[in-house]
Amino acid sequence: MGLGSFPACSIQQARESVSKWRAIRDEGKDPIAIRKLEQQQAQERNTSLRKVLEKAFEARKASLKEEGRTGRWWSALNTHVLPKIGDTPIEEISPADIVKTLKPIWNVKQEVARKAIQRLKIGFEHALDMGLEVQLDTTDKAKRLLGKQINNAAPYSSMPWRDVADYYLKLEELGTVAARALQLVILTARRSGEVRRMKLEDITECVWHVPPEDLKGRVGQHTEAQRVPLSSEALRIIELSKPFSRDGFLFPRQAKHPRAKTLYLNESALSKIMKTQNVGYVPHGFRASFRTWAAEMGLPYDAAEIQQGHEVRGKVERSYNRADLLEQRAIIVEQWSKVITGQEAANVIPLRANLSTVI
Repeated sequence: MGLGSFPACSIQQARESVSKWRAIRDEGKDPIAIRKLEQQQAQERNTSLRKVLEKAFEARKASLKEEGRTGRWWSALNTHVLPKIGDTPIEEISPADIVKTLKPIWNVKQEVARKAIQRLKIGFEHALDMGLEVQLDTTDKAKRLLGKQINNAAPYSSMPWRDVADYYLKLEELGTVAARALQLVILTARRSGEVRRMKLEDITECVWHVPPEDLKGRVGQHTEAQRVPLSSEALRIIELSKPFSRDGFLFPRQAKHPRAKTLYLNESALSKIMKTQNVGYVPHGFRASFRTWAAEMGLPYDAAEIQQGHEVRGKVERSYNRADLLEQRAIIVEQWSKVITGQEAANVIPLRANLSTVI
């Protein structure tokens, strides 16, 4: 039975341990089993911030979306919080401790700081549920002491829609799995996370059914899949991608790492393409490219918004009016695909009249 390594365990401590465990052995008990039980009990009594947050995460993990699947829930905490106060009992953490911890990034890395303090609030709520003596408003007081963040957030940089056709051609020439996924992001005007998680079983003829769990919003907020019409060009990209599909995902990870948290392309796969090409834009910006084109062409507002997965009606109206304008959106995405593949000139005639005659 090991007693610990020197010098962490001194000669005197080792002698005392020997006497303790020999006495337990002489009573006919198993010293190793008893020590394991004591360690387990000590772990259960551990109320450090780190331990409480681990328990809070486990309790909520099933309801988390992308951040729970990829481990990003811990990113801000592991980088900026836990190295400083992670081993401090949560009952002893004051608003001043949180202020001292987050002040260096409060206005420099605003989104990271907001996520960190949000996770801390969850930790304090869980500690209260555990019966620990904590003040639930600790994080709220810390936020007030830190002050209002300077609003320097900028919208995602988006490519002008008239330039998308030339860029789309570059992706076509690249021809990688990630490039194909980015092409589909452009064609459908959907979020990249939805495209990266696309499964073959979710595609029925010319319609992609985005599962509720992949839609943006709270877990449980969406109960039904959203229908997304696929243009002829989108279907071509899907056919080109099928030979490379794996584990049911149309856009699988390029390397099956044993510790990989997801089987589909990771979040940085698409943005890495654009960074490497030094185009100065991000994948999410293509949603703005599509929406600007739709507005300039005078297309129906509701149809364009629904195509992007936005809610366009109030809660009460949505309970009565459930139309998703699929046929109208099918015409829109087909026209958009012709624009970005160069089959239509950049100075397209507004399409509202055309839509009204077709539908």
